[in-house]
Amino acid sequence: MNGETTYLTDLAEILWPCGGLLGRGADAAPGGDPGRPGPDGEEPEESGSAVRAYLPVPSAHNPRVIVPATDRYAAARGIAAFAQRHSFREKVRTALLTTAFASGIAPLLLRDRLHVGSGRTIEHALAAALDREVVVAIHVGPPRANRKPVLLLLTPAGRAVGYAKVGVNDLTSRLVRDEIRALRRLADARLPDITVPRLLHQGEWNGRPLLVQEALPVGAQTERPTRRQLLRCVLQIAALERRPEQSLADSGYRARLEQRIDALGDRPEAPRLRAALRRLPAVRLPFGAWHGDLTRWNVAGTPRRAFVWDWERLAFDAPLGFDALHYELNECVQGGVHPGVHRWLDTGARLLCDPMVTAAGMRPQAVPTVMALYLIDLAARYLQDRQDEAGGHLAAVDDWLLPALDGLGERATAEAGLPG
Repeated sequence: MNGETTYLTDLAEILWPCGGLLGRGADAAPGGDPGRPGPDGEEPEESGSAVRAYLPVPSAHNPRVIVPATDRYAAARGIAAFAQRHSFREKVRTALLTTAFASGIAPLLLRDRLHVGSGRTIEHALAAALDREVVVAIHVGPPRANRKPVLLLLTPAGRAVGYAKVGVNDLTSRLVRDEIRALRRLADARLPDITVPRLLHQGEWNGRPLLVQEALPVGAQTERPTRRQLLRCVLQIAALERRPEQSLADSGYRARLEQRIDALGDRPEAPRLRAALRRLPAVRLPFGAWHGDLTRWNVAGTPRRAFVWDWERLAFDAPLGFDALHYELNECVQGGVHPGVHRWLDTGARLLCDPMVTAAGMRPQAVPTVMALYLIDLAARYLQDRQDEAGGHLAAVDDWLLPALDGLGERATAEAGLPG
């Protein structure tokens, strides 16, 4: 077993306390006879043992999505719902996979199985919470510190009715609880051009926090937001709790950021972050709320409306523009971290100088300071969450973030018109 198969079996113990066993094809599962193959090469019908099989896609050694082996429609819908489809290659791959599942061929091609024994399962808890029968497809995603299962909840006919999240460790449990609080707060918020999922249920499963939210109407009819739509989202989220413009030196945000750096203890990056923060000029900044993880994976749009989800990082009283910088950084590094960060230093600054943002109070001479603050904030998050241990592509902050921060600090002082 590699780290991914170990993660898969550990995850099975959380979602299905009866446990799971990895196997190949129609290998015998715990507690029963696999029986005869079903129609179209599907898994055998479940007997009184109630053993069920799930397909890790693309494999148990690289699981990204887990779908039921006996429900081709739920499996196809799960593959389509969790696909990124931001490039031609991704779109072709998604089309091939969904066709393979819808036709019943996929179980013949994908040999790995996760066999789940009898007993009370996460599906039972979700069905009780929504008062309807549900089938689940599970997004696992790549390794990272905040990796947790996201469950797509489907009716037996294949209609999406919600998404569920379950904490699997201290960090992800905290994030699930934070998202519950965020969705409660947003339920009464006024976001004229943004749709936020409604909180449908909160509770616990297997001793861990459980969140269920509605499924937003995103899919083939939505696209990544345009620049104007992105900035409209950034400004409307910031307006959830706008603060009066104030000097960075006197702001509560700066004090809290320094406390977060102090909490890093003896991490070798902490002194450089602290020094970078203290060197920044005392420019005046507008403050407000920010989503905290506004990326192409958490927002979609139509010409008239944006749909935004994954609110677990929602925070208040941060410098205006953080969400725009975060979105742009994640876009820029898709082709490589170092060239992407170099490009972001230019494109991120241009976003903050957009007339929509300057009209909201952003002073052009403060732009390098805001960009530096964003990098310090992001570094503190990554180091606190120990993202480097999980191997995320942006997690090695000493490799790319600290060098970029050094240059931004010099720009911040020069553009603020203060002596270096």
